[in-house]
Amino acid sequence: MDAAKILENLTEPQLQAVTHTEGPLLVIAGAGSGKTRVITRRIAYLIANGIVPASVLAVTFTNKAAGEMKNRVSAMIDRPLRDFGKLDQPWPIICTFHSLGLRILKHYAGQLGLPANFTIYDSDDQEKLIKQAMKETELATDRYTPGTIHHAISSAKNKLLTAEQYGKLTSAFDHMRQVTAQVYKHYQKLLEKNHAMDFDDLLMSVAHAFRSHPAILHELQDRFQYILVDEYQDTNHAQYIIAHALAQKHRNICVVGDPDQSIYAWRGADIKNILDFERDYTDAKVVKLEQNYRSTQNILDIASKLIVRNSQRKDKRLFTDQGPGEKAVLLACDDEHAEAYAVAEVLKEMHEKQNVGWSQMAIFYRINALSRVMEDALRRQKLPYRVARGVAFYQRKEIKDVLAYLRVVVNPDDEISLTRIINTPARGISDSTVKLMQVWALDKGWSLWQTAQYAANMTNLQARAAKSIAAFVQAVNVWRDMAAHPEKTPPRGNLGRVAALVAEIVKKSEMEAMLAKASDPESDTSPLRNVEELISSAAEYDAENPEGSLEEYLDRVSLVSDADMLQESGAINLMTLHAAKGLEFPVVAMIAMEQDILPHQRVKDHPDQLEEERRLCFVGITRAQKHLFFSTARARVVRGVRERTIQSQFLAEMPRELITVRSADSGGFGQEAGDDDYDGSFSCAFRPSQMVRHPMFGVGQIVEISRVGQNTRLVINFTRLGRKTIVAEYTKLVPA
Repeated sequence: MDAAKILENLTEPQLQAVTHTEGPLLVIAGAGSGKTRVITRRIAYLIANGIVPASVLAVTFTNKAAGEMKNRVSAMIDRPLRDFGKLDQPWPIICTFHSLGLRILKHYAGQLGLPANFTIYDSDDQEKLIKQAMKETELATDRYTPGTIHHAISSAKNKLLTAEQYGKLTSAFDHMRQVTAQVYKHYQKLLEKNHAMDFDDLLMSVAHAFRSHPAILHELQDRFQYILVDEYQDTNHAQYIIAHALAQKHRNICVVGDPDQSIYAWRGADIKNILDFERDYTDAKVVKLEQNYRSTQNILDIASKLIVRNSQRKDKRLFTDQGPGEKAVLLACDDEHAEAYAVAEVLKEMHEKQNVGWSQMAIFYRINALSRVMEDALRRQKLPYRVARGVAFYQRKEIKDVLAYLRVVVNPDDEISLTRIINTPARGISDSTVKLMQVWALDKGWSLWQTAQYAANMTNLQARAAKSIAAFVQAVNVWRDMAAHPEKTPPRGNLGRVAALVAEIVKKSEMEAMLAKASDPESDTSPLRNVEELISSAAEYDAENPEGSLEEYLDRVSLVSDADMLQESGAINLMTLHAAKGLEFPVVAMIAMEQDILPHQRVKDHPDQLEEERRLCFVGITRAQKHLFFSTARARVVRGVRERTIQSQFLAEMPRELITVRSADSGGFGQEAGDDDYDGSFSCAFRPSQMVRHPMFGVGQIVEISRVGQNTRLVINFTRLGRKTIVAEYTKLVPA
């Protein structure tokens, strides 16, 4: 492996980032600036210069990104990087944060007092357990939803707060926190009872282990001498603690990211992690990657002019060698139906006249609800499309049923999975029988699985039900024996050990027969075909891991994310702006560019969130390679009510000269429109800091003025009611 070859075709900033191997390094990587190239070249460069491969750790946020990095590094060092999903392996570990957490917890399970076969619960399973915890605390679900409680618990775990620590933060005046603390405590006990963890535990447990078991931390610090963190702007507190604890001894930590693309505060990401890196490491070298390889200069200038209004950022100038390109287009439409029709027509035109493939186009929106009308328009015009909802495959009932069987085989104490499949397919074990077993288990202090093994001793249990339970237990025990001794699994063609076991369970559980009756044999998306696809995924796992296990396969499946599942489809891609992160398309349409949508309406109550909304808009714009479209509707039906809209303030913050406006209605779109449809500069009868009086809100001071469409938008800080956004033309506003 030639180190000089690794450095070929790198720009000067990229070269600096790759070759600065000793000491802390911050790489500010602008959108489309080749950050993956830098990370992978850096890993290869370290190995080429004699660094022990196993001492290198690279963490990112999706399995897809980790897989791409592994492939690139493999090609450069001319050796395949076989990743067995474990901590011990002779090559660099390139994985997600959650995968790293899982590997550490599995490796040190004995020292940490953890069951080696713990289950990882997905969001649906977590909410089921939270419902159970709410029931135990006698909490009314009509007042507090499991989703709300789940989000609060997740937020606490991301801050590394246990249930006890979280409870100490509550006060008599903070009822929501008190409620959450109670449910959190019961929820965690239920997880432990089921030998299960949720996604947040994979991080929190590792961070706590580093504090309570310093020997484990020291061992890992000795192992990982070079640490790389991708998408550093998206790290939360737990991830921050893990990364920097590991880097504490050798200090060879390289973080790569862009504050302008930090869009996950709602799930705990802290932009301060990247903004304060130079405070954490005063000797850090800083490299800026500003050359963009994705978009035209006009697209970059639109994005740059927008994002420069943010204060929480690192200054940089995006530029490209690809030329100015075309102007962006704003479709100004009458309503959401005209908007959807106009966007569909534009994409159809791109396909027919410019030969752009359907899968090379994407439609982005701020909230999922906006996809419905857009989908209707695409269907009417017979245009192929797919809605990117990634993990939906693993959320299908038949897939969750089969995975529940597999989880019970690995961890029979997993009560969520056990209750799901104990009577699926129906085998004479009714809900009332299961409840009777749960009462018996509670009385004996047993798990549900222990109770099932001794069901014959239960009083008030009908003989038929007891016989069915015994048969079920016997079947599970046979499969557990096969999982422990793969040679006992009946051979199935060329299937490997895990796929053969999955196929055996699907058949002998009678899931196959049940699904065959309910499935259309001609359909490519029938439940049975979906289960066959799951067996195929197990076969792919076997091909990569001939000595792998069912437990490790389940670990891999449990860590699948939305971004991992997005594949080439031959169809227009519809997705939220959050889901678009990390992707790129020749043609991008961003719909519903209106106030209270983008930026989201919650900004009215939380003005500090405006900068993240602007970053979200920036991310959408910088996904476009050649053609960028925006659209607005003058009126839109919201919650069943037709309302007049206000164009997004972000449109007014973009350079007017780089955007062509086309007026559109349900009959099509016309030529360039005038400033009645869009205007980035305007005169106004009011001025910033002016005191004004509103007929309902009283006296206030103007904080911000902007022009959107034909309207003047005022942000006013009212003395009694605080900050509100109003449209001057719709309100009798007078100087105070």
